[in-house]
Amino acid sequence: MDIDPEKRFAGIEEGRSTVLVLMPNIRHQTSDSSYWGKILEGISRELGRRGADMLTLTLNSAEGLNGSLRPQSLAGVIGVGAISRSLLLEVHRLGLPLILLDHDDPFISADQVFAGNRESAYRIVQYLLGLDHRSIHFVGNTKFSKSFLERWQGFREALEEAGLAYRPEPFEKLLHLEELDSQIQEEQIREILKPHIGRNTLPSALVCANDRIAFSVVQALRSLGLSVPEDVSVTGFDNIDPEYPNMPELTTVNVTKETLGKRGADVLFWRMANRDLPAETILIRGEVLIRNSAATPRIYDLPQGQPASDH
Repeated sequence: MDIDPEKRFAGIEEGRSTVLVLMPNIRHQTSDSSYWGKILEGISRELGRRGADMLTLTLNSAEGLNGSLRPQSLAGVIGVGAISRSLLLEVHRLGLPLILLDHDDPFISADQVFAGNRESAYRIVQYLLGLDHRSIHFVGNTKFSKSFLERWQGFREALEEAGLAYRPEPFEKLLHLEELDSQIQEEQIREILKPHIGRNTLPSALVCANDRIAFSVVQALRSLGLSVPEDVSVTGFDNIDPEYPNMPELTTVNVTKETLGKRGADVLFWRMANRDLPAETILIRGEVLIRNSAATPRIYDLPQGQPASDH
């Protein structure tokens, strides 16, 4: 691999040529996933282009960190996903440059790289509004991550701008899904929606915090005898379709995962050369992908009192 001599080890102290990449030990956050794996590929490719080595550790706590590495050989650290605070504090104590990808911790001063969550969620709701949906609900635990919270905020902003009051009852539990496991989430969603079958009170569209939740929603709707998008439209976020080949093509937001990883490595090298400047947050714009899981709602889904079109 040809390495630009001006970029090789730029900002790296002599003898510190390895970048530590930390990931939590979470079932769905692995190097094999369509989301996190591509972020790691982006990091690895950019580090290799710059002539740096990459060491990946999967940990949930600070225990065992020092025994797993030699801090004196490290140029910096990139945290990918929801790293525990204890682990981040230990890394911070080492005095190494730290970059966080798709994660935020108010107690840690670090540069961050995120997808443009709020703006992208706003745009996907605008698309649903353009299809004449007026009964739209959000699905996902807003306390799970900053990304989920920002997507929820973009969702609310779009509804408020359209003059639609958002009243989550009786679907409040859709904002507090308790598990990461897809099957358990499917069961939770089914129990929340089941009482509304035949009562004409189902939302016409469900905006999901990510694609995994969206696919759980689709499965739950199918088990209740409902079709997507004929009965309920569903949207996701992240664009990880290959993990679910038997599902309908999902209207979603494409997050360029490799770019997130590359920019994380870029920012790390920039931080090495600019230790005293304030921490920054970088947003990567997402692209709304219009597919087959969202359509104009049936006429009976329109708010009560709204006249039907004459044609």
